[in-house]
Amino acid sequence: MQPEGRKPGLRNPAVAVLGALALLAVIVALAAAFGLGPFGGGGGTALTKAQFTAKGDQVCKQAHDKFAALQNSPPNSAQGAADLTQNLIEISDNELNQIRALDAPPEVQPALDRYLQSREQGIAELKKGLEAAQNRNARGYADAQAQIAAGQVQRLKLARDVGFSECSRVAVKGVTGQ
Repeated sequence: MQPEGRKPGLRNPAVAVLGALALLAVIVALAAAFGLGPFGGGGGTALTKAQFTAKGDQVCKQAHDKFAALQNSPPNSAQGAADLTQNLIEISDNELNQIRALDAPPEVQPALDRYLQSREQGIAELKKGLEAAQNRNARGYADAQAQIAAGQVQRLKLARDVGFSECSRVAVKGVTGQ
């Protein structure tokens, strides 16, 4: 017998919501397990080396173009240096994450790991430069820039070892840390 005022067949709304959430969780887990949707990195199969390097180079070229545009006018104050460096860090982090998200073929993975580690070190130096600029420490900022420049040739070599031609290119103006 139904309580007065309730329609037959209606359940507690909270139970219905919990059931729907549980079903959604199962669907998401299955999609991730089978490489479907945004979890699959292209359907669960690695890219060929040519596809991987082409996509990686595209990511790097976009980041390089952003770097170059930002560095057209060098900063003339500590705050300007901090703002520029913060933007460069964001571009570099985004570039690194996009390359990591590509489904690299197994034959490039060891070289890619070395390259990405080198990029992380370059980003760490950018962060030291940011901290120095924020603290109005011109010497610390210059030291960080020198460290970025010192690692540039190695990053370029590691990028070439992966097969990239656009990644870690030396900029014509300024130090890019790419």
